Amino acid sequence: MTYFVLLEQRNATLSEVSLDVWNAVQHLAADAGCAEIYGVVIGDIDDGVVSSLCYGNGQVYVLRDKAFDRYAPSVYAQAIAELAAETGAEHVFLAATARVRDLAPRIAMRLGAALVSDCALKADDQGFPKATTALYAGSVRAVAHVRTEIAVYTLGAQANRSARISSSPVEVRNADAFCPEFSGWNPLLEEVRYFTARRDISESDIIVAGGRGVGGRDNFVLLESLAEALGGVVGASRSAVDEGWRPHADQIGQTGKSVAPKLYIACGISGAVQHLAGISGAGIVVAINRDREAPIFSAADYGVVGTIEEVVPRLDSAVRSFQRLK
Repeated sequence: MTYFVLLEQRNATLSEVSLDVWNAVQHLAADAGCAEIYGVVIGDIDDGVVSSLCYGNGQVYVLRDKAFDRYAPSVYAQAIAELAAETGAEHVFLAATARVRDLAPRIAMRLGAALVSDCALKADDQGFPKATTALYAGSVRAVAHVRTEIAVYTLGAQANRSARISSSPVEVRNADAFCPEFSGWNPLLEEVRYFTARRDISESDIIVAGGRGVGGRDNFVLLESLAEALGGVVGASRSAVDEGWRPHADQIGQTGKSVAPKLYIACGISGAVQHLAGISGAGIVVAINRDREAPIFSAADYGVVGTIEEVVPRLDSAVRSFQRLK
């Protein structure tokens, strides 16, 4: 069997969710007993950075052509598909990020492969990948049996965090030969970045998220302060994003990002099934809501009934007081 992994890079370093996928595939290969593993990184990144972050068996190719300076879906998909085909990949794995949701179907189409989205990965009794995916906002779990020769999997953050399987760095190779020409029919006109210095919510261990119950854009300052005290980041429900209180990059849920923090604090979030689907991998969930009948409490480990203005400043003060004692 041959496995192929896309490793996304941001600001010249590999994203943590991609490294989780790489490590998960390393474990899968070990369970299979015999598997070749290849990875690819697209963009300007130093070989030393890649080798210092990727461990285990296999090789990682780096594509640095200027054609990849800006994200063009057709160019990225063609290069990845060609390299996957060249390595003889039977199973292609990607982290289920916002970009990959756009990219994975294009790769699968070019490879003539089946696509299994937002899945958890394990090996079956014969060592083949066994993909479990959530349907209907997480209310149903389905096991996908792939019948095509090649399969593309996008792996959700909540179920694929794995420790390094080896202390040996991988071999890093140049793959500039796999750089298709840019057709220009759908050029990227402008790139807009939000919160570039802030950690991505899908990679944070602590998230303080707000919903419509926060009451407005100004009250998110309270959540920002608490997140800062805890060393976390701020997220939002779809309703808060729809109100214009937070950018879409902060949205958590079925139509946003799936997250798997160690601590998730839901402030003024009712707990719609679409939102709960995005936090199913969270460790400890704390709910703060003025409505004691809110569905979020059924998914929470701890609950506080009260308004955001009452509870969050007190929690913030308690956290900072505790930190001063350390």
